[in-house]
Amino acid sequence: MEQVILGGRTTVEDLVAVSRYHAEVQFSDDYEQRVQRCRAHVDRFSHEGQAIYGLTTGLGDNWRKFIPEEDRIIIQRNNIYAHTCAVGEPIPEECARAIMFVMLVHFGTGYTGISLNTLTILRDMLNAGVTPRVPGHGSVGYLTLEAHIGMVMIGEGKAWHKGELLPGGEALRRAGLEPVVLTSKEGLTLLSGTTSVTALAALAMYDAVTLSLTADIAGAFSLEVLKGTLMAMDERLMNVRPHPDQCNTAANIRAILADSPIIERYRGYRVQDALSLRCMPQLHGAAKKIVRDGLETMDIELNSSVDNPLIFEDEEGNAQALMGCNADGSYVGLAADALTIAITDLCKMSNSRIDRMLNRLVSELPAFLNKNAAYNNGLMMIHYSTSGLQGELRVLSHPASVDNFTTCANQEDYINMGYNASKKAYDAMQLAKYILASELICDGQALDCYEDRSCASATGAVYALLRTVVPEMEHDAPLAPYMEVVADQIMNRQYIKAVEKVTGPLHF
Repeated sequence: MEQVILGGRTTVEDLVAVSRYHAEVQFSDDYEQRVQRCRAHVDRFSHEGQAIYGLTTGLGDNWRKFIPEEDRIIIQRNNIYAHTCAVGEPIPEECARAIMFVMLVHFGTGYTGISLNTLTILRDMLNAGVTPRVPGHGSVGYLTLEAHIGMVMIGEGKAWHKGELLPGGEALRRAGLEPVVLTSKEGLTLLSGTTSVTALAALAMYDAVTLSLTADIAGAFSLEVLKGTLMAMDERLMNVRPHPDQCNTAANIRAILADSPIIERYRGYRVQDALSLRCMPQLHGAAKKIVRDGLETMDIELNSSVDNPLIFEDEEGNAQALMGCNADGSYVGLAADALTIAITDLCKMSNSRIDRMLNRLVSELPAFLNKNAAYNNGLMMIHYSTSGLQGELRVLSHPASVDNFTTCANQEDYINMGYNASKKAYDAMQLAKYILASELICDGQALDCYEDRSCASATGAVYALLRTVVPEMEHDAPLAPYMEVVADQIMNRQYIKAVEKVTGPLHF
């Protein structure tokens, strides 16, 4: 089994390996030592009774209340209880696991003061497949979703184990684990920060890379079956408007179609192509830039300490607790809002290419790619579905990070709404995959309309992979199962891998 060892720099790929593919998590010696060193300072602060937010005081507007040392176990448990108010359907398993993983990364930086024992139970839950049931609605950027994870850690709430939804304590027992008793500051730490914002956005960013490269592949295939020209991908055109992602997109399309007999046969057939074909470097490139910028933000955020307060040690070994707001989710929220807009735009162009393939007035192919028009509709309705999906993407593209409310008796008079932005971005990827899957299905059916079906080596590899799950359609059949299975292939990067076996690594 793959292992992810925490203690050095953590990547988005590490998060995906753990949350989606169940890689095992372990702590390095450095990780454990820095956690224990910082925890010793918190224990000393607690004993000395310094006024430190969330450690010796209440939370939010209750910062004025001093909590005696003997009552701090009670108040930390109550902090979890009070914040357990996310509602609605649960988030997917991989999202809950991603939040748990980000908790381990953020809280193990050596600045939060959480105990190694608490982090160990969280790690062991991940490795044993104990996944808390986390409702997906009711967060302004932190707090509520994390509380549902904290509930299972203390032996309450609900969690899945081996496919069964159980009371949290029973799920732990079946996995051979014991609940944790939270002490000074730990209830606050589990709730605070940008853990859910970072987790969902990281999954969305990873999938956006997949979708962006798949859009190059599907778009190149569409260009080929629509008898397009590579003139618009010419390197000279790119060099005089040298946005790197535009240049890389054009290079990808040139590589994919390098040996296409269709492109060669129809060279000079049109003066120029429609924008959904001609403008791929420009739009795909612009979308990729947003994704790359978002990944840069994620790299910093994933390797940050985002609790409040944070504990800092000087050269003499003395420590100070600093109250601030690294827990704010604006960086990730803004990046996630931009990501949703970018992927929506990417799919907008894919939808236009689908329309061109299905529309006999412009495609020069059978209407709706229908090979038996007497009693069949062909792929007419697949475009209805993608148009509906595009409409949902447009709704999700409204930015969440511009919203604001006042909470906590005006102590929190600004909230970042980063969670809503990240959740929208994650949801957007789950819709976008079906639009690109539909384009690939149309690409394959369009190639079937050519008598010899000869195409570029790279698109031939795409066609061969597609035909392992989607047959050539001579008669109408339910399309949803095909859309689902091709979408799964896309998200597992199978089309990217198939093309790269021919072209070498695609540029991103």
